[in-house]
Amino acid sequence: MLSLMKSSFFQFQKLLEAKKLPFGKIIGYVFILGAVLALPLAYKVSGVFHEIQQDGQKIAAKLPDFTIENNQLTPAKENEKGFIYQTDSIIFTFDPEGKRTEKDITTDMVGNFLSIGLLKGSLVVAMPSTGTGSALLGDNQLVIPYTEAALKGLDGQHIREYLKDAKIPWWMYLIAFLVSLYPSVINLLVTLLFATLGATLQTKMRRLNLSSFENFKIIVFAATLPVVITALIHLVTMGFDGTMFILIATLFIYNQVIKGLAGKDKV
Repeated sequence: MLSLMKSSFFQFQKLLEAKKLPFGKIIGYVFILGAVLALPLAYKVSGVFHEIQQDGQKIAAKLPDFTIENNQLTPAKENEKGFIYQTDSIIFTFDPEGKRTEKDITTDMVGNFLSIGLLKGSLVVAMPSTGTGSALLGDNQLVIPYTEAALKGLDGQHIREYLKDAKIPWWMYLIAFLVSLYPSVINLLVTLLFATLGATLQTKMRRLNLSSFENFKIIVFAATLPVVITALIHLVTMGFDGTMFILIATLFIYNQVIKGLAGKDKV
């Protein structure tokens, strides 16, 4: 299989040998290609983690002393005013006066990754709304009242110390990669199936002795170079339509693979 991986970059006609590989290895290779496509997205997500960490430290520097008393946000200074602080990734609201609502916190989030509010009676965290997330959870807002035992000891000093020393654990990067891997593999597999359909139509028209199953195996390896090119472009911009490029480029490479079959492997 390693020799086929090397051939998939320049020696396209050798990819015909892929039809002899067991199906398990083919599926394994699909996951390898999916992992290559997932790397740019995982890299972008990792950048968001660092951005949130840095923005959290900026917010910590602005946060005044406070405690939770009688289930309400109580500033150390009686005349402490509320404020809204916005960074590139977070909108933070400190509102001991009760001027803002939970809905306001969610409404604030336009183009930001998170909106967090320390309101008079509750902690509110709003996240970007997604079709899938909203369908599963019903809402993109988390509201935790200060009556919860976990928030009884919440105060300004502890939050500042935590945000100042917080480090991103290694497993967060792993989670980012795994979360990116699933849609990448599914999207790639669908693209490869469409490419296989196109390849099978070509073989039928040319009356070549290749089954759809064999075409799929060849298509998977023919997609190697398009996948690598797409991943490199996505490192620069995620706006590139990688799916269409992979489909067209893979079929082009497949045509190079079957060029030498005319007249010798016909039915």
